[in-house]
Amino acid sequence: MIIIIRCFCLFFVLGIGQLAHANVYKCTAADGNVVFQGAPCISGDQAQIDMLFGEQEAREQLPLLEGSWCELGTSEVLDGTIYRDETLSKTWIFAKHQMTQHIQQGQRQDTFNYNIRQQTGNFVIDHPAFGSGQVSWRVRHHTEQELIIAAYGNFTHLTAGECTVAVARN
Repeated sequence: MIIIIRCFCLFFVLGIGQLAHANVYKCTAADGNVVFQGAPCISGDQAQIDMLFGEQEAREQLPLLEGSWCELGTSEVLDGTIYRDETLSKTWIFAKHQMTQHIQQGQRQDTFNYNIRQQTGNFVIDHPAFGSGQVSWRVRHHTEQELIIAAYGNFTHLTAGECTVAVARN
């Protein structure tokens, strides 16, 4: 009987922990109606609710990724030293539901197309080449000229536009 009570208490605590980490958004429509929901607000005023600490400051909504971006390199921390592979050039091209990578290494050029699911501030690549078939990327910084995305514990730094590649000719 004691084991059953302990198991019940453990499941209860784990269940409460899951609720505490859920995102809750307080949305205020133009007509003044307030709605609480689990997804960001589509329009109107928004405040994110932390289940443990209450209402949080509204964050600026990031636009969906689009256009061409040249990879500068990667870093281990957001504002850390960027390491660049000088033998490799990668252009990332984002559309609403697809991401294309043009990769050039020496004379070899490859193009890879990936289906993606984009939301504000993140995107998921659906492709079996990535182990489980999905890789979730989080947008950490996004301006018209600079994009920093994170996955696998590293940060990828990109700049607006396609990479210029000098092709050696004889």
